[in-house]
Amino acid sequence: MKTSSQKLRKPRIGIMLGDAAGIGPEITTKLLLQEEIYEQAEIVVIGDNRVFQQAQNIVGTNIQLPIINELPKLSFDNSCEGHETEKKHQNEVLHFPCLLNLPGEDPENIPVGKVSKEAGSGVYNTIDFILKLIKEHKIEGFLFAPFNKESLQLGGCPYHSEFLMFMDYFNIKKVHGEINILDELWTTRVTSHIAVKDIPQFIKKQRIYETVAFINREMKKYGISNPKIAVSALNPHGGENGLFGREELDDIEPAVKMARDENIEAYGPFPCDTVFLRVEKEGYHAVVSMYHDQGQVATKLLGFERGVTLHGGMPVPVATCAHGTAFDIAGKGIAQPTALRAAFDVVCRIANTNMEKGNDEK
Repeated sequence: MKTSSQKLRKPRIGIMLGDAAGIGPEITTKLLLQEEIYEQAEIVVIGDNRVFQQAQNIVGTNIQLPIINELPKLSFDNSCEGHETEKKHQNEVLHFPCLLNLPGEDPENIPVGKVSKEAGSGVYNTIDFILKLIKEHKIEGFLFAPFNKESLQLGGCPYHSEFLMFMDYFNIKKVHGEINILDELWTTRVTSHIAVKDIPQFIKKQRIYETVAFINREMKKYGISNPKIAVSALNPHGGENGLFGREELDDIEPAVKMARDENIEAYGPFPCDTVFLRVEKEGYHAVVSMYHDQGQVATKLLGFERGVTLHGGMPVPVATCAHGTAFDIAGKGIAQPTALRAAFDVVCRIANTNMEKGNDEK
C-alpha cells in the first residue's frame, strides 16, 4: 500500500478524434482548450494529425501538441515517483498532452456531413488500434468523440456497434447494454438494439438480475458506495398483477428479489411511465429499464446535450457523449463539447478509482 506522502500520478487517458465527417474532431479540439482537464489526466489524442489540424482550422485555434508514433507501456507503480521513468521513451521524455498520429484517409477526400466508407474506415482502424493499447496496458481510460455507425460498417467493421466490438475483443459476458449517465442519474437496459417485437423473449429473470448487478458494480467503480436502483416494469401499469402480461410476476420481481438477496439495493418493478418520477422523490441513483427507448426517451428529454454513454464492464473506463455526429452542423465550428467533457470526467473518475484500488491491493 502507498503511504500518504506518495502522490498518485494522473491516469493516462486516450481520446479518439471521432468521425472526420462529423463534429467529433471539432468538439475534441474545443475540449482541449479547457486547461483544467490537464489537471485530471495525462492526455493522449489518438487519430490522424491532418484531421486534427482541419478541425483546428474550423474552430479557429492553434493547439501545439507533440506528435508521437507509439506509446510506451504503463508502469504498475501508480505513484508519481515510480512513474517518471516510464515517461522516458527512446531516450526522450514523453510530454503530455500529445497526439499519437495514426494516418488514414486524407481528410480532403472525406465529404463533410455525409456517411462515407472513408470516414468509417478511419474510425474502425483507430478503434482497433486503441483496443490494442488497452490490452497492452498503455492507457487507463478511453474517451471517444462520436462517429456514424453506418459509416463504420461501410468502412469494414463486422459489428453492428462499437459496443459489440468491445465486448467481443475483451470477451465480456453478461453485459446486455450500455450505461447512460445524465448528471448523477444512471440508466441501463435489459435489452438494447433489437426489434420491439423481440423484446419479451429476452425479459428473463437471470438476464434482468445480471443487468441490475452490472450497473450496481459499475456505479461502485465510479465511487457511489451503495447505489439505490429502481427497476422498471415492461407492461403498462406494471401488468396490473398479471391482467395484461406476466413478465413482472414471473421474471422481473423475482430478479429484483435475487438482487436484494445479494445485498444490492434494488426495488420494483415500477410502472415504466412513472419510474423516473420516483428518482428525485425517493433518492434513486439509477434506473434499469427493460428496453432501449423506455429509458432513453426520458434521459434525452431531461438533458440530451449533457448525456454520457459509458461502455461498462471493460478493462478500463470507456465513454463517449450520448449525442451523435451532428452532420447538419459539421464543419461550422458551432458544436459544443458539453457532453464530451462530461464523458471525460466520468472516465477520469473511474480511472482514478481503479488506480486507488490497485494501490490498496499492494
